[in-house]
Formats: sequence, C-alpha cells, structure tokens
Amino acid sequence: MEWLTTKRISTFTNKAYAGNPAWVVIGADKSEDNKKLVKLASELNPVSDTVFVFPEKKDADLSLRFFSQSEEIGFSGHGTIAAYLGAEGEGMLELTEPISLIRQRTKSGIQHIELRIKDNKIERVTVSLPVPQFVSTPVDVKQIARLLGIPQIEIQDSTYPVGIVSSSGHTDIIVPVETYDMLLSITPNFPLMKSYCDRLQITGIVVYCLHTMEKDNTAHMRHFAPSVGIDEDPVSGAASASLGCYLIHNRIVPRSEMTRIVVEMGYAMKRPGRVYIHVHSYKNKIMKVTFGGQGVITFEGRTALPED
Repeated sequence: MEWLTTKRISTFTNKAYAGNPAWVVIGADKSEDNKKLVKLASELNPVSDTVFVFPEKKDADLSLRFFSQSEEIGFSGHGTIAAYLGAEGEGMLELTEPISLIRQRTKSGIQHIELRIKDNKIERVTVSLPVPQFVSTPVDVKQIARLLGIPQIEIQDSTYPVGIVSSSGHTDIIVPVETYDMLLSITPNFPLMKSYCDRLQITGIVVYCLHTMEKDNTAHMRHFAPSVGIDEDPVSGAASASLGCYLIHNRIVPRSEMTRIVVEMGYAMKRPGRVYIHVHSYKNKIMKVTFGGQGVITFEGRTALPED
C-alpha cells in the first residue's frame, strides 16, 4: 500500500475550521490513474476540493492537479492557496523574504504566484489570473430565479445587471440581490441547476449583495457549482475574482489604476472567509487581476492511495 503526505488546510481565513477546507496530497505519481485520485479526493473532502502537488522541472516550479468529489477540474483558487501552505517545509519550495515568485502548472495552464514570506513562513498566497472575458449571452432571469428558489422580482428589482464572466477555465453567471437576508435565504434546486449549467457549459452561479457583515468588505457572495460536483463552495478565490472584475466592469465599484476589493463568503455554511482581490486597470480596461488569502493547517498525516 502506498502512503502519501496529506494535510488539511482551512483557506481564506486565519481561523481553524473556518473558510474553505482543502486537502493537500504530496508524493503521488503525476501519471497516476485519475480514478484513484478521484476516489481519494471523494474520500478526503466531501465539501470541496483536493489538490495533488508534484515537483516540476520545466517551465514551472510546481505542478498542481485539482479534484472535486467526482472529477478533475481545471483550476481551484482555494486549492492553490492550500497547496503552498501544504508544500511549505516539504523540500519543494525555496522561500525568499519578503516575496517569493513562483510559476505553477495546472490543467488551465501556467499561473504566476506571489508568496509573502516572513520568518521563512508563508503569510499570504496571491494568484495572478488571466484577464477575464465578459460574455454577452442573454440570461433568462425567470429561469435563474427558479434555479435559486427565489422570486423573480428579487433579481429584477436589483439596481445592477446579471452578467457572465469567464476566467481560468471557469464561467459563472453573476446575479445581484438587494439584501443580505435574501442572499442567505437562497435554497437552490441543485439537480435543476446542474442540468442548466451542463447545458450552457458553465461552471456555476454567483449570487452577491453589497450589504456585508464586516463594514470594510466590499461584497457578500455565495457560489453554487453543482456542475463540477460542488453544490456550494464555502469560499472561492476564482469566483470572487470574477465578481471583482464584474463590479469594476459595471462601474459598481469605482475604478482606479489598482482597485482593492474584499469579498466575504461562507457565512451561510458557518465557514466565514475573506478573499482579497486587486484589479489593475489602464484607460478603463482591465489589464490584470489577482486574488489572495491566508490559511491554517488543521491536520497533518499520511493517507493511503486507493489500490486497483
């Protein structure tokens, strides 16, 4: 039986068992059968994602593969945060204070990572994403309301538009509601939502409001992604970054050369977390977007890789 180094990390938080949990697995063979990795991921993490970390020699420093309970996915924001906190101390990274720059390879391509280092420890992981694409396909608001289990008027009465944003292999419909109470009351029809997302070939649905629990935060958000095996993501870095770009694109948040946006998530699941987003613009055009967060290790040990 093959044993692998395994760590459980609460991401986008500095509190244990808050934020988004991710399992990090180190020591598997990169060419391992996907069925084994999916099975291990489903055993480890019934809530969200598992990331497998591999050394890389060409064009990148590390290679990451992300798995939900049912399949391999192209990219995971909180999985990326967890991967570096998990790889720390495992001889896979050379850390330099105050900033270490890393290139990682994923199914979605090469991403650039910035590690904030203090006392040879990682304090924050920041991920650079491709410039997002804003999709102009019309959205059936009546159908979206049905998927979310809320009255259609709750979406139509919002001051802001429904939008579609695509980034890093993920495409989400972004839906505004007016109040925090309405946002927390949403109880989606997940089978219907999965069928809808599969048909449109999108990842999921982001629902947000501008009322926040913490006064210095920008927006409160929930992310539903049953099409990739995650009914609700407690805290999503990539989806938060898409929301940040949507807020800038639609002038809901004032644009500057570098706009800082803080998205809070996870309260509906009693796993609060926070994502820090920076949107860089030039002449009213988004040129770069990054998101970042912290994490806390809550388990370290070994896990057996499933046998054939």
